[in-house]
Amino acid sequence: MKELSQTFVEYVTEVAGQTAAWGSPVSTQLPQYLTQRYALFEIAIGRRWFLGIVLEDNSGFRPTAFEKHVRQILPHADKLEGYCLIARDLPGYVRQRLVQRRIPFVVPGHQLYWPDLGLAVQARRAKSAQLPMDTLSPATQAVLIYALTGSMSEPFTPKSLAEKLDYTTMSMSRALDEIEANNLGQVRRHGRTRLLNFPEGRQSLWQKALPFMQNPVRETVRIKESLLVPALRIVAGELALADMSMLAAPREPVYALGRKAWKRIAGKVETIPVEDVGTCRVQLWRYDPALFSKEGKVDTFSLYLSLYKEDDERIESALEEMMGNVAWS
Repeated sequence: MKELSQTFVEYVTEVAGQTAAWGSPVSTQLPQYLTQRYALFEIAIGRRWFLGIVLEDNSGFRPTAFEKHVRQILPHADKLEGYCLIARDLPGYVRQRLVQRRIPFVVPGHQLYWPDLGLAVQARRAKSAQLPMDTLSPATQAVLIYALTGSMSEPFTPKSLAEKLDYTTMSMSRALDEIEANNLGQVRRHGRTRLLNFPEGRQSLWQKALPFMQNPVRETVRIKESLLVPALRIVAGELALADMSMLAAPREPVYALGRKAWKRIAGKVETIPVEDVGTCRVQLWRYDPALFSKEGKVDTFSLYLSLYKEDDERIESALEEMMGNVAWS
């Protein structure tokens, strides 16, 4: 309810141009079938107070039945100026029926119809809106990995994401476009500011985002391990997977580096074409693995993406074991 109330206040305040507020619950002695379906709250628009009738479950909701329910509910809110139905989501045809019957309602972020306020607004995508894409950009994938590793406990703006992930604000704004276009997260607008969060949780995000995510490794090179300073060694590949499963460790160590870290040493090391004594493999990543690494290893989700297309039953089994140990909550 807290998330719905916050979204309602922000959306109605922006659309109505008047300050909206979410007040106290309204206690009633209604029949059980109504208390199970609706929650009642006082809501304010400017200086006017209304009854907010929150639809808890929209399955089987019919405007004609709602009109009968309202007649039972309103006598318990006689000090308020009117009422408004509030729903997290409603099918388009149901919203049309509500408009036809002049029933005031708000679906925060999507549509507001409230004749008493003289408002009828529907959110529509701009003609130039971002189209869904088959593969997300590295910057967008970095935002999702940031959320999946549990670092996004509250909504973020493009600016705050840019500061956290070392990207430009414009890059993060484009990332929000991609996330919104592919329906992977919730992008809300508060004035001119956009806020991103993932209300369905990390496990749902992973399942929805996986088909659009790419291998973070753009290239793998081989160098002498002694030339890779310990501060840059982020364990990756089969070596990291071996540490998280029953997979045997590879003979040759594997590390991950971001573009900036590789640039620091690229002119000082020689790449070696074949495995040799003292060599290691260095994965050059599309985004900085150091952003999400813990205890010197790459994050679980990026590790999975770097290996899950390998045609090796041992690796497939180890990846299943690793993902089975993820604590989603």
